[in-house]
Amino acid sequence: MFQEYSRVVYEEKNITAYTQCANYTYSAPVTEPNPLYPEGTQLGMGKPAYFFSVSPTADISFVYSLEAAESADISVEANTVILASCKGGYGEEQKIFWQKGFPLGDSKTAQLKSGEVLTSNFTLDVPQIQSKAKEIQDQLNYSSDPTIEIVTSINYEGKINGKEITGTESFAIPVNISSTYYQMPEELGFVKNTYNNIWVQKPPSLSTVKLPLLLFLLSVVLLGAMIPVRKMSRVDPEYIERLEKEEKNSSFKEFISEGKLPENRKSLLQVEISSLQDLIDAAADMNERVIHDAGTGTYFTIHSGALYIFFDAPLGEN
Repeated sequence: MFQEYSRVVYEEKNITAYTQCANYTYSAPVTEPNPLYPEGTQLGMGKPAYFFSVSPTADISFVYSLEAAESADISVEANTVILASCKGGYGEEQKIFWQKGFPLGDSKTAQLKSGEVLTSNFTLDVPQIQSKAKEIQDQLNYSSDPTIEIVTSINYEGKINGKEITGTESFAIPVNISSTYYQMPEELGFVKNTYNNIWVQKPPSLSTVKLPLLLFLLSVVLLGAMIPVRKMSRVDPEYIERLEKEEKNSSFKEFISEGKLPENRKSLLQVEISSLQDLIDAAADMNERVIHDAGTGTYFTIHSGALYIFFDAPLGEN
C-alpha cells in the first residue's frame, strides 16, 4: 500500500498559454432628415434595423488585447475588410461561388504587452458596399443574395511566455443588408484561448491503493474466519458423528417416519437387513413405510407378521 501511495505519477494537462480577446462596438449617426430621429442623433447597438434613409453609415470600433499566463511583448497589425461572398450547392456541400474583399479603413499597428489593447476605428458606408456587391452580381449574371461580413485579421509576432510566437487570428461579424435597411448583431465579443500540453505530477490519492487495500482487508477477513474453524476441531466427536449420520441419511427422509419398536416384537418373525437402502427398497416393494426408533438407533418395517429391521451403529462405535 505504501509503495502504491508513494509512487510518482504524471498526467497530461492543457494549460492556457495566452488568451486573445476582441470586441466590436458600433453606432449609427442620423445624417438624413426623417420623421423618427433628429439629425445628429447616435443610434446605439442592438436596434432591429438601421434604415438607409435615416442612418446609411455606421461608426465601428474594434478593440484587441492579448493576455499571457506569464508575459507578452508582441507587435500587432490589424487589417479590416468587408468580405462579400456567395455560396451555392446543397446542404453541407455548399461551396463559395465567388468572394471579394474591400479594404475598410487603414491598417493599424501597435506594440503590445500582456493586457494592453489595440483600437481600430472605421466607418462603414452600407449603401456603397451594397452597390459594389450588386455590381459583381450583375457582371456575373448571378442573382442570389451575397453574404456580407466585417472581418478583422490580426497578425502578431513576438515573445509570449518567453517563447517566439507568430500567428494570425480573424474576427468576423455579419452585416445583413436588405433593399432599404441593414442589421448588425448586438453580441460582438470574442475570446480565443491557446493551450500548451504539459506533464504535471499527480498528487497521491487513496484511489491508487484501492486494490492493495482490498487485498489487505480480505486477508484480515480470512484470518478471522480461521479462528472458529480451529475451534470446531475441539467439538465433541459424538456430535460430529451425529451430524455426519444425519447428512448421510438426509436423502432417505421422505421414506422414513419416527416411532418406536413394538413391545411384542419377540412374537414377530425378525429379518435383519444389511443396510438402510435395502430396507427402504424392501418396504417400497411391500407398500410399507420405514420407521426410525431414535432411542435404539434402529430402522424397521412390519409386514405380514414379520419384522424387517436394520441396526444402525450406536454413537461411538464403528
